[in-house]
Amino acid sequence: MVSPHWIKHKQSFLYVCQPSLYNQSMLDTHRLAIWRAVVASGSVHQAAANLQYTPATISQHIIRLQTEVGLPLYERKGRGIVPTPVGVRLAEESGEVFSSLPRLESTLEDLRRGPRPRLEIGCFSSAAKEWIPAIVSSVVTEFPTVQFEISLSPATDAEDWHPHDLEIHSEEPSLPPTTVPGFRRQVLTEEDYLLVVAADHRLAGAEAVSMSELHDESWVAADISNTPAGLIITRACNAAGYEPRYAAGSDDHYAVLAMVAAGVGVSALPPLAIRTLPDGVTTVPLTDPTPRRRIVLQTREAVHHHEYVRTAEELIRARAQAS
Repeated sequence: MVSPHWIKHKQSFLYVCQPSLYNQSMLDTHRLAIWRAVVASGSVHQAAANLQYTPATISQHIIRLQTEVGLPLYERKGRGIVPTPVGVRLAEESGEVFSSLPRLESTLEDLRRGPRPRLEIGCFSSAAKEWIPAIVSSVVTEFPTVQFEISLSPATDAEDWHPHDLEIHSEEPSLPPTTVPGFRRQVLTEEDYLLVVAADHRLAGAEAVSMSELHDESWVAADISNTPAGLIITRACNAAGYEPRYAAGSDDHYAVLAMVAAGVGVSALPPLAIRTLPDGVTTVPLTDPTPRRRIVLQTREAVHHHEYVRTAEELIRARAQAS
């Protein structure tokens, strides 16, 4: 049997048991959770009320926890207790344990049932808002074990592009199609861009606006990453004989709409991104030329054989056609 010793540290005494190779007990996480509740609430009685236990039950658990730990977790003060520095430190440091428990439980469940199928979808933000929720809901109804991960993807030719199982992205119809090795490509739909202006803008009531009429306007770029979606507008302006003068820009079309509403400049967005317009903003058709984008779905060959992947593809096609 190894004798304990005392160490004085920061004006408090910490009881330290030398580790033994035998008869070591694991900490009871239930008791540890109760101790954390005592420290957080400030008293045994308040912790009992919060946890819907009796104070006697709380006391029994923390006494046993202190025995397991082998260190003084609290000191008696009057009719209550005060956590020692060791007790406070244990409560604080154990937070990571409890944050990891759900992940551990999920891992154990995967081991019992087998790994959960996972489907990664990369797309632009308007598709994530308008299409993906209904698609995920339908797929998990039919395949309850499928776990989705939705990411906003840069262009497929960007340096930081990371291919997902399914990729929804934009292309300029006049350019050669984007091919990604190891992926199946299919066109979902095409849509014309609309001019987005403040409600009090001089062009707000027009039936249509030619690109050349926007020569002297300040623009709010709806893309600052040089993706095809952003280059479509620049090329349309170039075709009308000028270079757009950008006053501001954002990859978030909600921010773009807010800046247009504030009078920063005009912008152009596809219908999928402007299903819901904020107050103070309106749209006008664009002509000569009409900016247009093609929306494409890329599916990783390695996962295409899974039934839940094919179901997701069918749902994405249906949503695109309905749009």
